[in-house]
Amino acid sequence: MKSAFASLLIFVILPNLVAQPSKSAGYPAVWSAKTERTVGGPEADLVVRTGDINNLGFGWPKGFDPFSGQSTPSHPYPWKPAAGAPAGTDRIMMGSAVTPKDVETRAGDGYSHVPRAESMPQPITLTVGALPARINAVLFQMFLDDFQAPVWHSQFQVSLNGARIPSFERVVNALQQTGPIGKLVSIRLLPEYWPLLRSGTVKLMIDDPSTHMPDGYAIDFVRILINPHALPYQVSIIGSVLDADGNKPIPDATVTAALASGATDTAGAVTLRGIPAGLVVVTASAPGYEEAAVPVDVSAGQTGHAEFHLHKHQEKTADLARAVAEKGSATVYGLHFDVNSATLRPDSAPALDSILGLIRSRPGSRWIIAGHTDNQGAADYNQKLSQARSSAVVTWLTTHGVTANRLVARGYGFSQPVADNSTESGRALNRRVEIALAQ
Repeated sequence: MKSAFASLLIFVILPNLVAQPSKSAGYPAVWSAKTERTVGGPEADLVVRTGDINNLGFGWPKGFDPFSGQSTPSHPYPWKPAAGAPAGTDRIMMGSAVTPKDVETRAGDGYSHVPRAESMPQPITLTVGALPARINAVLFQMFLDDFQAPVWHSQFQVSLNGARIPSFERVVNALQQTGPIGKLVSIRLLPEYWPLLRSGTVKLMIDDPSTHMPDGYAIDFVRILINPHALPYQVSIIGSVLDADGNKPIPDATVTAALASGATDTAGAVTLRGIPAGLVVVTASAPGYEEAAVPVDVSAGQTGHAEFHLHKHQEKTADLARAVAEKGSATVYGLHFDVNSATLRPDSAPALDSILGLIRSRPGSRWIIAGHTDNQGAADYNQKLSQARSSAVVTWLTTHGVTANRLVARGYGFSQPVADNSTESGRALNRRVEIALAQ
């Protein structure tokens, strides 16, 4: 738990901080504005922001530029946001499942001095308005503070207008920030989620609704850049991807950071360039392996290094149970169907037995069986096919003793990708069934 003494000490040594943008940054917006909407500016065809760029209300040292990837100075805890701060910004938040008793008794960030009513998660609303006629890329930039899911075992969920974004969750849950020190995090929004922007208003919600862990976190501002241009502060990442068991290179693994993506060579190596500076979360994936994410802190002009040792994906009952405990759901790739069919093939038996064992281990629990496809073919066809395939799994389970009212079949087609559908490896990762406890 963070001490009140540490907060007071930091407050005493930071009285002269001011919100002052760097003249060299090339950003035309007024940083003190609560919102921004810039059309045809130097950064992107459209930039939308909510939250003033002011280090959670504590300001910056003279000449400091948060977009350059530098770490902010330490500051007090923003437990009481300034008047007029947009909802969800410049304040400590804790997951909606956290109770006052959790704050007092559970190991975690603590923040016992923050009234629970004031630390409830709130969505950040961005007024997007009319979109450009053509979209080729969408980048979210969030200035985040004190996210520590790997330390406190919290499980953050990230949603846009109520739709969960798995690729965003992967990034946020990989962050190991110590606070209160903020960093810029940039994440690509996959094309399948672009329709969420068409309403003209986007509500970004970050919450941990399940673990009861008092992992306090804060957000200074959120920006959406549609069709971003070359940003002034860029870094490179050198990545290597190895098999965790044999320590051998994994060729053709997909490595991604912000808008940059590449495949590893025969030595398991790849170099990504043109990445926005800051806390860069690099992800690596390959069919047959568990995906991994590594945060790399890189300032402008530098090159960061991300080394991955991927573990083979396992789908025994114990593996599925562990995934549900750690992430809230388990992904299954061992369910195989005939082409363009919902008929389970015989080689699906091991995966089906594992799912059955998982459900039997939790008497009385209810489960969602969710089918997902890649983006090959029409959306309506894929949605119906994924629904039929998840229903086929439910039928198999009920014929093996699971009560029907404990199971819900859902088909999502290609509306919820976890990887880039423009690559074969990405499409392979998107063709999956997910098992999750029903809320």
